[in-house]
Amino acid sequence: MTSISPDQWTSHTRHTLKRYDETLLRQLAHRLCKPRNQWPVSELLERVVTALNNAAMIDRRLKELPAACRQILAIIGQSRQNRWPVGSLVEIVVALGHEDGLAPLVTLLESGLLLPELHPLGTSPDEEKSSVRARLKSVTTWLSRTEPPPMLLASPQVTRRVHGEDLGIVCPVAPAPEGKLAIHEADGLEWPLRMAVLWQQALGAPLRRTQQGGFFKRDHDRLQADPLLSAAPTDALTLIPDPGFFTAALATSAGMLREEDAELRAGDWPADWKSPLPHAVLRCWHALHEVRAWNPGQGYVVEAARGNPYPAAYLLSLLLLSRLADDEWASPQAIEEWIAARHPYWAGSKRTDEIGIAAFLLGIAYSLRLVQAIQGDAGAWLLRLSSLGRWVAGQTEAAPTIPAFKQTLLVQPNLEILAYRQGLTPELIAQLSKIATWRTLGPACTLLLEPHSVYRALEMGESQASILQLFDSHGMKAVPPAVLDSLKTWSSKRERLSVYPAGAIFEFGTPAEMEEAITRGLPAVRLTDRLAIVPNESEIAYKNFRLTGTRDYTLPPEKCVDVDADGVTLHVDLAKSDLLLETELQRFAEPDTEGMTLRAAGAGRRAYRIKPASIASARKLGLTLSYLETWFSQRTGLPISAAALLFMTAPQAGPVDIRRQLILHVANEHLADGLQQWPSTRALVQARIGPTALVVTEDDLTLLMERLKELGVEVRWEV
Repeated sequence: MTSISPDQWTSHTRHTLKRYDETLLRQLAHRLCKPRNQWPVSELLERVVTALNNAAMIDRRLKELPAACRQILAIIGQSRQNRWPVGSLVEIVVALGHEDGLAPLVTLLESGLLLPELHPLGTSPDEEKSSVRARLKSVTTWLSRTEPPPMLLASPQVTRRVHGEDLGIVCPVAPAPEGKLAIHEADGLEWPLRMAVLWQQALGAPLRRTQQGGFFKRDHDRLQADPLLSAAPTDALTLIPDPGFFTAALATSAGMLREEDAELRAGDWPADWKSPLPHAVLRCWHALHEVRAWNPGQGYVVEAARGNPYPAAYLLSLLLLSRLADDEWASPQAIEEWIAARHPYWAGSKRTDEIGIAAFLLGIAYSLRLVQAIQGDAGAWLLRLSSLGRWVAGQTEAAPTIPAFKQTLLVQPNLEILAYRQGLTPELIAQLSKIATWRTLGPACTLLLEPHSVYRALEMGESQASILQLFDSHGMKAVPPAVLDSLKTWSSKRERLSVYPAGAIFEFGTPAEMEEAITRGLPAVRLTDRLAIVPNESEIAYKNFRLTGTRDYTLPPEKCVDVDADGVTLHVDLAKSDLLLETELQRFAEPDTEGMTLRAAGAGRRAYRIKPASIASARKLGLTLSYLETWFSQRTGLPISAAALLFMTAPQAGPVDIRRQLILHVANEHLADGLQQWPSTRALVQARIGPTALVVTEDDLTLLMERLKELGVEVRWEV
């Protein structure tokens, strides 16, 4: 439920009444403040708003209304939830014993004591888009719509006036065993812990939804079999059907998971988690009323098109328990039978055990710390509201104080964290979920510090100092040195990256020019010896700079590099180059400061040299041959040079052979062709290494010379 101030309620009331048709507004004003004159609409509206903030006026109108109207307003106030669907309120009115569940709501709407939700609570509508035809003309017509389901709003100013109204219901009391009773009460952390686990899992793998509202098989199996989400709760007096699916539904309703593009993704932590436990439990209680994909009778169900009897049943069960005296107890089965007999959805049902209200009380309500339990004489559980449950049910004004045990963490050298539940709070659970991975849930929960979990925490705004401060303030012992070293290593790796959402990058001709610019007041951060970034472009005094070139980085890379004949010396034309080129060259080449040619030494040029060592370093960092070939094509307009190709491929080329051989040089190609073809000399030629050069062995030299002499070819021998 959105928590809004009295001023916001007044503003919302005014915006809602502005969308009433004039006739309907005058009828409402006649019932609420009974004006004696025909006031203009604008003034009449302000009088109605003023009356809804006047306690005496509200009291007079409430006394004139039927008891059912006051009872439903009292129930809305006790639920601590001022926004309810019409269907649930109708079910509650009928369960209280009134034949017509809709009539009291119509009366309250026509009197202005209930408001229709015409725009989201806590927001301001666009008045210009509210046409005359779209104004609310009839309350009954608006109540009869189905999509979206009509929602009603009750101002705390109104519900507060009927807080003590008699609801006309009596809780069936069960005989309590004699003697000293062992009272059981949960810690209320079971479902906040499970939602934290699911939030953590959804960060890396969102839950995918089908068009029918269910889950895809992988995520369905994940919720059904996950060892943390599907295990039986530590604090529950009965089995809860499909606890993994209940966790997903509750986390979605509570805002910890958000639906986006047919996926349930991790959302922001609700503000209630920074408050003490009672406020987080109240958030879960409100979220429970919006759960449609799970119920305690059937477990996981694909969301129905409309109609959900359980929000009314949950509230009625707590209202019944609130009617018990301090020393009285009730059977959950008796409460279930009471609701089944009076709730219009189950009226006449013979199988009350299929409703699941007893399972809700013993499982969900107990684990949320809303009820206390004892065992009766026959071993069956008996219940009553806890102090937290009485506050959630609107029976007390102030939230109960939960004992705090600050030192509850034990950080171990193996990077495992033991978290004892008696000291956990919602805020601490949220902090731990950011920095470590949940491993087990129990009386002592375990988490594991991992590189990716620490990186995640750093990305969410944590730092090494804040993580250590958390361990120091909640730890039982000092943080082990091994953990300190790991946190320092992971934090330093993550903190090497600086992300600038925007900025202007400056490239200077020389490092000295950049130093001079910064000295003169340029608010820049050094990136390299010649590159600097100014995060806020508005701080740059461009009048102090001379623009030497511009570059559109949406265009293909500019051809601005020449390759020398040696294949390894690269000359950069600075007038055409861009800021990315220097970063690209530094991956596989080194600045050539000693052996610069006259061409490179010219104005506006810079030389780089590719070396075997620079290529070897680039390969270790992931540089590939295809990248280098693409770079040469884009930056030089030529294929990769043979020398650069040699440096890249030589390690994979295999061994080379060194052999002694004789080279026979002949006068022309025809003579070489003939010697290779004539059978008498063909076997003596080992290879042809050129148009007129043949390879022979020393062993065949004498025979070859005889064949050449036979042909009449003169042989000259060079030693």
